[in-house]
Amino acid sequence: MYQSIPVCMYHHVNDNPDKYLTVSVKNFRAQMELLHREGFTTLSSSEFMAYKKGVGRFPRKSVLLTFDDAWLDVFVNAFPILKQLNLKFTLFVISERAKRASMFSPHFSDKLFPSHHEAEQIAETPDAYTVVCGWKHLREMIDSGLCSVENHTATHGHLDDIMADIQEGKEAIESCLGVATRQLAWPRGKYNRDKLKVARDLGIEVAYTTRRGINLPFIGTMKVKRFTVDDHGADWFKRSLTIFSSPLYGYLYARLKPDRKRRKITKWLRCT
Repeated sequence: MYQSIPVCMYHHVNDNPDKYLTVSVKNFRAQMELLHREGFTTLSSSEFMAYKKGVGRFPRKSVLLTFDDAWLDVFVNAFPILKQLNLKFTLFVISERAKRASMFSPHFSDKLFPSHHEAEQIAETPDAYTVVCGWKHLREMIDSGLCSVENHTATHGHLDDIMADIQEGKEAIESCLGVATRQLAWPRGKYNRDKLKVARDLGIEVAYTTRRGINLPFIGTMKVKRFTVDDHGADWFKRSLTIFSSPLYGYLYARLKPDRKRRKITKWLRCT
């Protein structure tokens, strides 16, 4: 039986008390140290694409770390930890925001990063540079040899004109960073049959959702499952990785109701 490779979905790594789509720096470090200590192999986006196509062999403990929207707190707080522990990761970039953020040099301070909802509003203003990575930050992370950059469309809109949004995002990343991108994170995780066809026609080979579940070779290449990483420590993170590394338990966990999940799956984990 094929293994399932879990895909972790992060957005923010900061100490804002509003923890919606946000992991504290302390808990993020604990999660990454767990990966390092337990001998996990973190994959690049191209390695994960090879896995989905059934090309090559990968260690049993493999994982893909993804960060949506390329928020500045990832560069400030997460990147130093990832670099220290030599862990690979993938950023999904909204190109218009990166372009807007590149117009000014950010001023780092001890002030807390804003909540996700506040950051979303700021990202659409000339002050985007205070919350979003510009091309310079992205280039620095790529040059570390650990960071893959992929497409999150140009505007992160509702995709009324999905063809233009995907194509413009792809062209901006390739032009400004000099890296080819053949992967896409669906904005807000939403897609349909028509959007799948458009993405394929534009050369997208792997696309990511916001739905939790398992990932196996050859199956669901345009509907990759990810689990949202919450603001918990190493024990919770280890249980989640164990669940989504198992084709059987990951499948069941993604479909059971929340209360049944806690009782059945958590009980199994504690007994193993």
